[in-house]
Amino acid sequence: MRARWAQYLLPLALCLVSASASADALIVVCYNWGCLAKQAISYPEPWLRKTFQPLRQAKTPEAERIAAAEVVQRFYRKAAEQSPIGADAPGNDEDPSVNGRMDCIDHSTTTKNILSYLQHRKILRWHDVGPYAHRSLLVTSHYSATLIERDADGADDESIYVIDPWEVDPGTLPHLAPVREWAGPRFYSLETQHHTSSSSTVLTR
Repeated sequence: MRARWAQYLLPLALCLVSASASADALIVVCYNWGCLAKQAISYPEPWLRKTFQPLRQAKTPEAERIAAAEVVQRFYRKAAEQSPIGADAPGNDEDPSVNGRMDCIDHSTTTKNILSYLQHRKILRWHDVGPYAHRSLLVTSHYSATLIERDADGADDESIYVIDPWEVDPGTLPHLAPVREWAGPRFYSLETQHHTSSSSTVLTR
């Protein structure tokens, strides 16, 4: 009798494991400058449900932006457990040869991949993922991922916000600011693709 029950229970157990595994998210992170290295990071569904809480609790567009920056921070911390990106230092000057270093191409691509996953899950209620923001002055050039507030009043660029982890320590809150403030006195543009690199998001549900 036990053998007969085992015959039915084993396939059921395998189905449950498979269903659990299929609920995990796979999101690509880039590192080693210019997306030279790419790695798919696994985010388990129980972890995702807990991580989404700040976004689900947001009651205004401003609160959702702040929560989105916090969620990006949590995704980065989880990614550092599975990849070398925890070795990254702010900017590009301190880690020119470190495995896991991230320039603005790596950060903006990775952050946009995370934000695109949030949009894919319909977690964002007041924002859409925007194009890359690109600021430049003479020979300097910098990119960031963006969110665009839906149905916002005012000028077009007043509804665009950057979420930019490039200049902060790994695992800390990324810089969140209106794109015009982020650009400062520099020229900025909105671009669907980096001048020097392209990447794609991997989503698995």
